[in-house]
Amino acid sequence: MNRLLDIYSDYLIAQNQYATAVGLSDLLEGRISHDKITRFLNSNEFSSKELWEYIKPEIRKIEQDAGGVLIVDDTIEEKTYTDENEIICWHYSRAKGRCVKGVNLLSCLVRYGDITLPIAYEPIYKDVLFCDVASKKEKRRSSISKNQMFRSMITQAMTNQIKFDYILSDNWFGAKKNMEFIHYDMKKKFIIGIKANRLIAFSEEGRKNGQYQNLNALSLKDGEKRIAWLKDMSFSVALITKIF
Repeated sequence: MNRLLDIYSDYLIAQNQYATAVGLSDLLEGRISHDKITRFLNSNEFSSKELWEYIKPEIRKIEQDAGGVLIVDDTIEEKTYTDENEIICWHYSRAKGRCVKGVNLLSCLVRYGDITLPIAYEPIYKDVLFCDVASKKEKRRSSISKNQMFRSMITQAMTNQIKFDYILSDNWFGAKKNMEFIHYDMKKKFIIGIKANRLIAFSEEGRKNGQYQNLNALSLKDGEKRIAWLKDMSFSVALITKIF
């Protein structure tokens, strides 16, 4: 199974047109029939469980007791001309600042030094149909939120005894619940982006008295580090400004 999986994965990476079982079989000059490739694809789920079973030996070879980081991020593979369904549907692209049609994939990777390996992934299923009141159009949403998947992936990484010190992610996952989950439940550290409209206090006294400031109203230099309290959070964080 692993050999055929490797061959098919390499084929997908190298293919710049349509990927088909017939195309792969032709490329291999018939050494593997297209029927065998089709049966292989239809007989397996290829979920995060299968990915972990496949990648676990490699993780154990390179893992380190200190310095590892867990990276959770999502990406959209655009499918402009494909019919819409639960997986291929409209998602907001932060890169483009608008909604695009395609597959939204949430991925979890672990990094040790210069080596990064995937350990889990989940496609975003928008399985709930609803009518938008403002536009009066039928739209889709997920019954399981991306933030729930984020926490579930981290929990599974801990269950799988993956060694890491920090969790890295962008501001999409910078919610209070996620930070508290990492800090209190997982007992881990995090480096997560936060949105410019967050309210912060620069002292414990200021937090207790409700003296918060809007982050985007502050003049912070690139690389500047300050200890701060985010509104409604009981522990302090190191706020570091990074200008891209």
